[in-house]
Amino acid sequence: MDSSKAIFLLIYILVCSCNERQKAYDYSGIKDSIDFYQERINLIKSNDTSVYLYNNRILDLSKKIKNDSVRISCFYQAANNFYNNKNIKDFKSVSNIIIQEGFKTKDTLAISKGYINLGDYYLAINKKDSAFYFFDKAEINFITNNLYKNANSVRLRKAILQYYENDILGCETTIYKSLPYYKKINNQVQLNISYSLLGLCKIETKEFEEGLSFLNIAEKHARGLPDDNGSKQSSINNIALLYFKKEDYKEAIDFYNKLNNDSIKKDFPTLYTYARQHIAFSNYKLGKINNFKTEYDFVLESYKNLNLSIVQPLTQLSEFYESQNDLEKAQEFAKQAYNISIKEKLYRDKLIALKQLNNVFPEESKFYSSEYIKLSDSIAAVDKKVQNTFARIEYRVDELNSENLLLAERNKQIMYYSIIGILVMSMFYFYRWQKQKQRELILIQEQQQANEEVYTLMLDQQNKMDQVKAQEQKRISQELHDAVLGKLFGARMNLDFLNSQMSDAIKKDKEKYIHEIIEVEKQIRQISHELNDEKRTIINNYQLMIDKLVEEQEKLLDLKINYILNTKIPWEKISAEEKINLYRIFQETFHNIVKYATPKKVDFSFNFDNNVLKIIILDDGIGFDLNKAAKGIGIKNMKERAKLINAKYIISSVINKGTQTLIELEINPNKEF
Repeated sequence: MDSSKAIFLLIYILVCSCNERQKAYDYSGIKDSIDFYQERINLIKSNDTSVYLYNNRILDLSKKIKNDSVRISCFYQAANNFYNNKNIKDFKSVSNIIIQEGFKTKDTLAISKGYINLGDYYLAINKKDSAFYFFDKAEINFITNNLYKNANSVRLRKAILQYYENDILGCETTIYKSLPYYKKINNQVQLNISYSLLGLCKIETKEFEEGLSFLNIAEKHARGLPDDNGSKQSSINNIALLYFKKEDYKEAIDFYNKLNNDSIKKDFPTLYTYARQHIAFSNYKLGKINNFKTEYDFVLESYKNLNLSIVQPLTQLSEFYESQNDLEKAQEFAKQAYNISIKEKLYRDKLIALKQLNNVFPEESKFYSSEYIKLSDSIAAVDKKVQNTFARIEYRVDELNSENLLLAERNKQIMYYSIIGILVMSMFYFYRWQKQKQRELILIQEQQQANEEVYTLMLDQQNKMDQVKAQEQKRISQELHDAVLGKLFGARMNLDFLNSQMSDAIKKDKEKYIHEIIEVEKQIRQISHELNDEKRTIINNYQLMIDKLVEEQEKLLDLKINYILNTKIPWEKISAEEKINLYRIFQETFHNIVKYATPKKVDFSFNFDNNVLKIIILDDGIGFDLNKAAKGIGIKNMKERAKLINAKYIISSVINKGTQTLIELEINPNKEF
């Protein structure tokens, strides 16, 4: 395997798998016993056998949890522990349980995460086509359920696999699909990996300038990431690799030297080994061979300790000895590389070994060239097959995306049509409601006009009654003067006469006249009572009209009006003209409240103090702008009516706080109508 791909795979596993697994699946509310075992695992080294025992205990306890979501979370935690402890088979087994649980509970997210786990499992055992298949299933599942954030995350895994399988175009296409999303959410890890992949793809196609631009962007995004996840070091390695592939060995050495220190050696031994290897080989290419053998002794030893394929360093050693005219050693290292590639079934490494064998065995070059061509064609065919497989899978995803987009478009259209339909129905309903309200208002106005006409007739009748009353009072006055007073005078004269003649007969006549005087007094008292009763009737009629008005407005407003009427108001001293104009002001004020105010509370009060009748109509409705409303005919009419009867009319309003109408009428205590 090419060192660039090997090192990138290392960083991918480190960044995308382990770190995410430690952070993404925390949960709370799990039983204390599970937390206890997890704490023990967190304190133990990953390769300790106790981890396996503790994690099996977590798995057993998880199966007893009845809550579906908590149970699946515990299974996922157990799977992550197996993965981090390199128990790959157990990781696969628990991942299958998660998928089964997901189907049982219809948990889409659990199913998709199970598929991702299986993809990571097949990636770990180097079955990349199977890994791609399960990553693809996870992506399809996410897209089907509109979980595009998750779909974009798993798509990055697919892009990495496409790169390792030399599907460069497919890798770039996949990255460009998700790159706008990574930029939108500003995910530094995903942006770093995406631009690193784009840069490495450009290295493969020898577009070095564009590749360097992508790798510099990747390095920029790596700066904000923790030092211990390897992103910064990997970005430096990738830039160094670009210069190495470009054969700009001086620049390559400068970047590899940034990885050639004890800190990198301790934390990232593979990166450190690759840096030492490429520094030595670059120096050799620049003609500096003093420490080449020593350096490669270290490189070979490190490769073995890190369990890496040593085919590439062996072929480089063969190339070095070939340049030093030590053909025997050159042939020896080339054969070693070739045999290891066959033994470990590293077919791409075998191509490197065959190429070098062709150089160091000129007499057998025809054979090695032929084998190289066959193997190259075979690998190309496999690559093509894998690329076609990837393309078919991608086609399925694109097709599903298109279907989802079409479905989303249809849903939008349905939603738009529904909204339009609702709006049309609402407008129709509002129109009908307005019409009905308008009819009701017209009826109310007609009723009010009828009431006004009735009341006007009542007042006219009252005026006529007042005239009749005046005439009757005049007649009564005449009767009292001409008849009653005459009788009283005659009775007094008779009594005076009788006082001088006090016989028994006269005493009887005297008593008779006295009784006659008493009867006259009763007649006068009765006439007085009748006049007082008539006055109360007139007063009660006006109060009854106001009561009826309040009752009507309560029905229209659907609330109880706080109605206060001072019983000491001298209605008999208020003229008919004043009463009718006051009444019409009340009507117009309540008409405006019903039509515009939408109040929750209305006060209607009559007070009388210092010969001033003070009437207040107060509501807590929406209020209005007096500057605009003052131009309306309603307020103008009320002001005119108040002016006609020499009354004060004051209206005040505050938006969203309500309106107050104040009417003050001064009453002359000496007048009576």
